[in-house]
Amino acid sequence: MQIKKFLKELKRRNVFRVATAYAIAAWLIIQIVTVIEEPLSIPDWFDTIVIIMVAIGFPVALIFAWAFEL
Repeated sequence: MQIKKFLKELKRRNVFRVATAYAIAAWLIIQIVTVIEEPLSIPDWFDTIVIIMVAIGFPVALIFAWAFEL
């Protein structure tokens, strides 16, 4: 029963909605970076940094969604 309460609380605080929006925005940012990398002569490591930053930001966004009920 505790799992059901926890999932209900996540839904109430819109954590699932924030996770979905973040995943879509992150995918879009990564796609844009990979497309503009070559024409702008951006170094190859730049897309790796962007992916790492997006991955680090995901749990942070979920924590903020939980704490502030965005």
